[in-house]
Order: sequence, then C-alpha cells, then structure tokens
Amino acid sequence: MNVFLTGGTGFLGTQLILQLINSKHKVYVLARSKKKSQNLLDKIPLHLQSQVEVIEGELSNHDLSISKEDQNRLFSNIDVFYHIAALLSFDIKKKDELREINYNGTQNTLEFAKNIGVKSYFYVSTAYTLGKKDRAIEKLHDLNGEFNNAYERTKCEAEHLVMNYSETMKVSIFRPAIIVGDSKTGETDSVFGLYGFLKGLEIFKKRVARVGGEYKQKTFTIIGNPIGTQNFVPVDYVCDILLAGIEKAESRKIYHITNPNPPVNNIGLKVIEKLLDLPQIQFSQKENITLTKEEVVLNDFISSFKVYFNRDIDFDISNTLQLLKETDNSVLKMDEEMFKTIIVGYKKEREPVLS
Repeated sequence: MNVFLTGGTGFLGTQLILQLINSKHKVYVLARSKKKSQNLLDKIPLHLQSQVEVIEGELSNHDLSISKEDQNRLFSNIDVFYHIAALLSFDIKKKDELREINYNGTQNTLEFAKNIGVKSYFYVSTAYTLGKKDRAIEKLHDLNGEFNNAYERTKCEAEHLVMNYSETMKVSIFRPAIIVGDSKTGETDSVFGLYGFLKGLEIFKKRVARVGGEYKQKTFTIIGNPIGTQNFVPVDYVCDILLAGIEKAESRKIYHITNPNPPVNNIGLKVIEKLLDLPQIQFSQKENITLTKEEVVLNDFISSFKVYFNRDIDFDISNTLQLLKETDNSVLKMDEEMFKTIIVGYKKEREPVLS
C-alpha cells in the first residue's frame, strides 16, 4: 500500500516507517526541512530507502505547503494517511501554539487528505484525552470535561474534529499512553515522558552528590501516590497496533494503545534506582509532609510530570483486543524484565552524554 505520514522524523514516526517498509509498503513522509529529511534517511537501511520518499511541507495550511506537482502525484494514490505530528508540552505559555499545531494542524491534514482522495485516515492521539477522569472508554470524551493541561484539551478537540470527516473517508483514532523504548532492545531516542522524568532524577543525583554528605543513606520523597501507576507502552507495541489498523481498523472506532499491567510507582522507582545508581527515592502522599531543601529541588525538577503521579487510570481496550485478535497479534505483557530492558536502553543512550 501507499502510506502518507506526518511526524515521521520523531521517535514513534521513525519506528513506524521502519515497520511499514519492512512490510513492503511505500511511505511518503512530510518533513519541514532537508536536515530533518536527512536525519530520517540516515536511520533507514540503504536497500530500503527506495521505499521512502520525503516530501517537504508543514502543517500551517490546507495544502501542507506541498508543491502542486507533488499534490498531483499523490492524488488518488494514498491508501492510508497517518497523522502523528503534534506538539507535546505541558507549558501553559504554549497554549496558543498547542492549539495551532494540535488542532489547526490536524484540520489542515484532514482537508489535505480529503482533497487528494485518501481512503483511510488514522489519527494518533493520546490516551490522556480523558482529562481528570479515572476511567477511559474507547469513545470520544466530553469537550466540556476537566483537563489537566492544554495538551490534553487540544488533542481531545482534534479527535472530535477527525470524527467529523467520517463521511468523506474512513477515519480511526489511536490513543497511545506513555511511549517508551523498544520492548526487546530498550532502544530509544525520545526525550519525553519517562525519559524527561529520568533525566530530572539524574540531575538531582548530580546536585546532591556535589553537596556531599551521606546522600546514599538518605531517602528522598516525591509527592505522589506510591501505588499509582504509569502507563508505559513500548514503541514496537504501538507500531504493531498501528500496522494492524491498516488491515482491520474500523471507521469511527477508537483504539487505546495502553498497558494492562503498568508499573506501580514505588516498585518501578526501585528498579530505576538500582539500574541508574540513584539515591533512594520514594513516592508519598502522607499529609503534612515537610520537604527538605533537597526534596524541594527534586520535586521542582520533575514538576511537569506531577499531575500524572497520583493517577491509576482504568483504560478500556475492548476495541484494541478485537483488532489484535483479528490480526494475530498479542496484547502487551510488560513484566519486570521488560521494564528493566527499557531502563537499560535509556542508560545506554545516555552513557556518551554522562561520560
């Protein structure tokens, strides 16, 4: 099949492209610059590069700034359109930019896909469009609900927009949770989610080491639910479900790409401590906690993730289970060994930086 893809130069997009071309699909990738194009091509084996064509453009208008010549070549020639590109930020100052990219950018891709006769449009959203609720079903969430940040809101608004185009093409929505490295190798080049949190812990470790004293004999506290969960999903599992969508995804259906057995905060933290040689750290929700100066710094380093530390979300995966069954794929089973592999993968990526 011929596949068009936005966000192809990012972590998930690159891994999906590799799986697509290994499955013999031809992939057209939207990229904003020659530098990003080259960075992508450098990750693709030479003998497979003929299956990838990079097209210059961006999301700010209905033709994606793609040349008329390229638009004519793509017309009636794209079977599946994956829209992955998005701005992931919890910074309140980026509220307008989040809407411009995550909502307006999505509308522009929908118009473009409609105008060139795309058959299937797959929107890669986020599992966190549920906002402040504790249970997420595989249906659209209420736009009047409470959200934790503008990122969640703009992705939820974009989902509603996508469904409005179901009369002109097949549309499906995929909601990954927190994407992490490959389940078998731990390989990653992401700096978001888990990896931003890990980087914050490493910065804290360096700070307390400089101060001196017996910091390894101390236990530092993060304000958060010790038995809350973090819904990590390996990138290869996300790609497996996105590829399964080509065969069996149904129009107007939503698919959660989530972890049925996510790591518990304090248990996962112990694994991270050991593998990254960190000070002893624990989550605590006890009332009237008085944080030390070091703990105030620690909580500040990872403040952008705090809103998710108290969560234990129940994600319905009925549609996803059916999709997996129909395509002979298995549901994710993340055990401690897989989690260790993911943390070790991060450590290997960071070793040149830390040495």
